[in-house]
Amino acid sequence: MNDKYLIAFDMDGTLLNSKKKISLLTKLYLKKLQKQGHKIILASGRPSRALKSYYNELHLNTPMICYNGAYYFSPNDKAFPTHEFEFPKEIVKTIYDEIKPYAKNVMCETDTEIWLDKEDLYLAKFFWYEGMKMHYGELPKILDKNPMTMIVQTPIEMKDSSLIDKIVEKYEGISARFWTGSPYFELFYSVTSKGNAIKEVAKYYGIDKDHIIVFGDAENDVEMFKEAGTAIAMKNGKDSLKSHATSISLKDNDHNGIYYTLKAFFKKKLR
Repeated sequence: MNDKYLIAFDMDGTLLNSKKKISLLTKLYLKKLQKQGHKIILASGRPSRALKSYYNELHLNTPMICYNGAYYFSPNDKAFPTHEFEFPKEIVKTIYDEIKPYAKNVMCETDTEIWLDKEDLYLAKFFWYEGMKMHYGELPKILDKNPMTMIVQTPIEMKDSSLIDKIVEKYEGISARFWTGSPYFELFYSVTSKGNAIKEVAKYYGIDKDHIIVFGDAENDVEMFKEAGTAIAMKNGKDSLKSHATSISLKDNDHNGIYYTLKAFFKKKLR
């Protein structure tokens, strides 16, 4: 097996600071690790277009994991097989009709098109509409392709997700997951996760579990933590994730937490 490490990072709240930037110290250190033969992986709920600039900034040639594992591919290695999971549009339309009484807004997208009930500034910041073909209106009337994701905004006062779960659980293999501290939830296939994607990428490179390091800050990183020998929750991360971690980062995402933690890890390995 490969004696190099696969090092995977969640983006928001982890690799990125509060200004949505990768710090210079972190960037330089990750480039150094790459030159040593380690594999750097971006693993996010974001679409590929919202990862591309960071991917290029780090000069990566590895697969990128998007939509929390529903879509992962390698822009620079055509030998790596693309994995893509789509929702049948007719099922999406049926779910839309059932959740509409509890939804303030609904969005679906492929990697080239977006369907929205109405404009949403919060989603625009996360999903980056630039360059996308936009469609506005009720999904049953306008959705004409199988989307890779479905995001729903519920009223802020809606704290109980059991109602949504009852609607979605009727559709085999599909589940709903609320974003941490947010009124938004996403549909996902139970077989898709950052963890399953990490497992496939590690297999491709011949890297065993003991040589997988992952960093995350929220509940959607739990499955990824299960596939890693070293699972590091960010100091600024959610307590619900920290219980799944093997350790906590030395500093938070605004104070070069990735850099200091990885540097300490590899320094210890060299002793």
